[in-house]
Amino acid sequence: MRFFFLLNISFFYFGCNVNETAKSWRIVNTDTTDHLYSIHFFDKKHGWAVGGNSIILRTDDGGLKWRTISKPNALTFGSINKVYFSSRNHGWVIGLQGKILYTANGGRSWVKQNSNLQSGLLDLFFTSESEGWIVGGNGKILHTINGGGRWEQQRGPSMGHLWSVHFVDNKNGWTVGKDGIILHTNDGGETWVHQESGTDQPLLACHFTKLQSGWIVGVNGLMLRTNDGGRNWLSQSHVTRKTLRDVVFLDSQNGWVVGEDGLVLFTNDGGQNWQVEQVNVTEHLLDVHVSKKISCIVGAHGTICIRS
Repeated sequence: MRFFFLLNISFFYFGCNVNETAKSWRIVNTDTTDHLYSIHFFDKKHGWAVGGNSIILRTDDGGLKWRTISKPNALTFGSINKVYFSSRNHGWVIGLQGKILYTANGGRSWVKQNSNLQSGLLDLFFTSESEGWIVGGNGKILHTINGGGRWEQQRGPSMGHLWSVHFVDNKNGWTVGKDGIILHTNDGGETWVHQESGTDQPLLACHFTKLQSGWIVGVNGLMLRTNDGGRNWLSQSHVTRKTLRDVVFLDSQNGWVVGEDGLVLFTNDGGQNWQVEQVNVTEHLLDVHVSKKISCIVGAHGTICIRS
């Protein structure tokens, strides 16, 4: 359901120098045709991918082979929209109707955590094993300081869907979403304030490398960048009109964007210039994970691409 909504509104790499971009992406065969919405690696070996029909995949060899984890009883229908692991064993997945599941054993078993919401949950981010945030439909923002033992709703100024959240520390974070909304907090979410985006287009993903430097992507090839913590957001030159689904930067210079029709963009100059990286897929690419050890992209119809 989430995937097709995104279609209607429009629709890596690792290392620190450009020479390494000569490495090619490898397409990994999986046993699923379900859309994969989210990918997360805790280290270079252990990763998880989640998506439609409550699917959860796990790899223990850096993404070469993936196996399906038995579907949690608490999530037997609908989509899992996001996955995040703070260690090899401790992780969370979120989905429709306010569902949050937690595992303490790498996904062998899951327990439900209470969100007290019926809205769809769309993204989550943890700054430690205990503190994290979730955003979702109708402007909902949740916060925990005890690993999800208790999730408390934070008060935001928007009722629009929030698609992405990112924190640089336990005080400073951003969330973006419908109608060009950007919200920022400098007190861990006690208060959220608007930042001017200069657009009314949906913003689908945000990423910061440090307090001052961040990027946002969205529909119709939209890219925004700030060098002052979001006081000013500047539109970067369009290199495509395709919808961009995710953005991640390894450092202040090297970054990747993924989007519809198998699009992967790379920059090594902080987004001043972007080049297309060839991936032999035409499926929509929906999420990307990049670290110094492993890079992985997931997308529609079970698409997984790795570079390590």
